[in-house]
Amino acid sequence: MGVVGKILLGILGVVVLAGVGLWFGIRHVASDIGSHMITSAQFEGVHVGETQDAVHDRLGKPGGLQPDDKPTPPAGTTCDYYLQKDVSLEKKQTFQICYRDGKVAATKVLPSAEEETARDKGKDKASASAKP
Repeated sequence: MGVVGKILLGILGVVVLAGVGLWFGIRHVASDIGSHMITSAQFEGVHVGETQDAVHDRLGKPGGLQPDDKPTPPAGTTCDYYLQKDVSLEKKQTFQICYRDGKVAATKVLPSAEEETARDKGKDKASASAKP
């Protein structure tokens, strides 16, 4: 095998290794996101006054992903966010669980992308019909 063949073989090896590394990286991120998803029934099982430790023991700790346009949490609280599991991406809702002094103070379901789009279209129609 000539020098050019060895160089091409080395480049091919690097490309294969990079592809395998990328594949494992994507699987790791997808697995991490999936492990921080909960069902609607799990969310509905969270009650005001429950301890944060009890919620985390049952649901797992929330992931690092946060909604871009999360609402302002109630005063004096910190909030965890979980994505809804077992629904398509555009229908996924985000569940907000807010704590004050280590106990659940408030819960809220944030709208899915599909609900946001429908709401925005409704606003556009309302503003268009309001024009003279």
